[in-house]
Amino acid sequence: MKQIKVFNRVPHLEDWVIDKQVEKQVRFLKAVHPQLADEHWNEGRVELRPVKRDPNLKDYLRSFGSWHLGEKDVTELKKFLNAINGKGVDLYFSAYAFDYGMDVFKKDGKKYEKGKINNENALFTSILPMDFDNITAEEFLIEKQRLMDLGIETIDIMSGHGYQSFILLSHKVTDKDIFKKFTTLMLSKGFKVDEAVQDPARVLRMPYSFNCKALDKNTKYYDPMNPRIIATTDISWTERRYHVTKIFEKLNRLPDVIMQSDRLTDVDVMAIPVAPLTNTERKAEKEKAKREIEEVKQIKVETLKAVYSMIDFERLPLPIQKMLAGSQEGLRNKVMIFIIPFLRNSLGLNIQTIKQIMTLWGERCKSALDADFVNKETDRIYKLGFKGKHGHYTEELRKAYGYLEFDKYTKRNKIIIPNGFFEDMSTMSDGAVRIFLAMKLGESLNGVKNFSKADIQKYAQVSERTMERNIKDLLSKGHVCKRRGNRRNGEGHVYYTNPYFNSVAGFTMLENATVKLMLSDLKDGEIKLYCFLSKIVGDSRAECWTSQKYLANKIGKKGHDSISKMTGSLHEKGFITKKTIEKNGVKHSVYNLNY
Repeated sequence: MKQIKVFNRVPHLEDWVIDKQVEKQVRFLKAVHPQLADEHWNEGRVELRPVKRDPNLKDYLRSFGSWHLGEKDVTELKKFLNAINGKGVDLYFSAYAFDYGMDVFKKDGKKYEKGKINNENALFTSILPMDFDNITAEEFLIEKQRLMDLGIETIDIMSGHGYQSFILLSHKVTDKDIFKKFTTLMLSKGFKVDEAVQDPARVLRMPYSFNCKALDKNTKYYDPMNPRIIATTDISWTERRYHVTKIFEKLNRLPDVIMQSDRLTDVDVMAIPVAPLTNTERKAEKEKAKREIEEVKQIKVETLKAVYSMIDFERLPLPIQKMLAGSQEGLRNKVMIFIIPFLRNSLGLNIQTIKQIMTLWGERCKSALDADFVNKETDRIYKLGFKGKHGHYTEELRKAYGYLEFDKYTKRNKIIIPNGFFEDMSTMSDGAVRIFLAMKLGESLNGVKNFSKADIQKYAQVSERTMERNIKDLLSKGHVCKRRGNRRNGEGHVYYTNPYFNSVAGFTMLENATVKLMLSDLKDGEIKLYCFLSKIVGDSRAECWTSQKYLANKIGKKGHDSISKMTGSLHEKGFITKKTIEKNGVKHSVYNLNY
């Protein structure tokens, strides 16, 4: 372990030393924020925040920020470090990347300072941090060995009065509560971490700088006569990265030292009290629960994609895929309480689709559940009106199905269609609608902004000739724009959806999963009709009584016969429920959308 360097005053570094400092800080920042290594601009900015410790320092110090550490940014970082060189300043980095352009206001009405991380503008993190404060080197080595025994490697920083360790993640985590969950888990397993590391606005000690707390009379380290200025540096390095679920799985192998508690939901509170179990019964229940958890771990979910064709099954997190494989007796109620609000509030599904899903789930439970019972329970839980994105994810569910990152599976997984688009449907080819939806899906799922011809063919699943013929309608009506690509690189035209639309006219949203299913299962005319029906019913998902003549006129079809055939096909394919009702001697078709 490296020796601690202590100074009586803040050293003033020579220029060549600053160059070394920049080099090491860039290496560290690219490790904890790997997106900074990308050559292109990223959505998340990273902050380096200087905090004054010397009361005599009157300079105004602005945070350094960067989206990617290119040559220009590295030059600016050196200027920033020169500005604080030799001054009583502590340096911290933001653990989350954040949205620089977001204007956020505090509860008192004041705006958060521009360029600084806060709980509202935080976007994602690629680390799990641990702060081991006020422990000896020997105590820290014991903590580190426990992690190494689990196969977890860390970057370790000597922070001045303790140690900070970082687990590098192989992906971005958007869950703003991940630090809280991680710290709580670490404490429950007996690790001596600081419980304060919980919120996404957290800034952490930047290595290759100086800990100047001894200059600050508001800290316990203050020493006006002989202040100890400590150099912070790395003492252990790794390039190894992990998926966050693997880290939680590894840590959960350890026994609990602190009993974890679960918050009761409304349904839990309403549960009917039962007589306490005897020791023998309690032991039998524990053994049963243990067996059920082991059974869950053996579940194979690959065959379920075709069963749950009404949702984009592959994009669901693995724990939810396992739930839908059917639940054991001891977990069934907890699964229903969790998953029904998830399907409603996170995926935005209507009650008919949720009942369809839960009926299929009930058939796969051990033992199978009656469809009437499942439908009644679904109605009951649905009507409780949970406001959160999901029901209570209990300790039993976590142990059985694993860690679950929730924020990725929300109503944000939708495409937005300007209502002006529907006004042009009567004079637009069916294939043009397919191409427009495919481009919107590519934007939403993969962040594609500029499409080549080959990209459009891939997303829309059409030939080059079909693409060229149908995109003309979108270009002429202004729903898609094109511009010439880079000629030097041999690029042809690139296409993009028009980002500007009449906000007064409003918009209609379709789930990504629904659009993906439409493109694979429906003919072009059926896609066009289903889109228009979605616009009519809106978020209410109410019954649609619109006449076939009106629908034919709005989507450019010659007569009601074609609408009748297409709605019949949509009914057979499960996209709508079509009913014929006689009213005053006249038959009317009524449609319910299933997605």
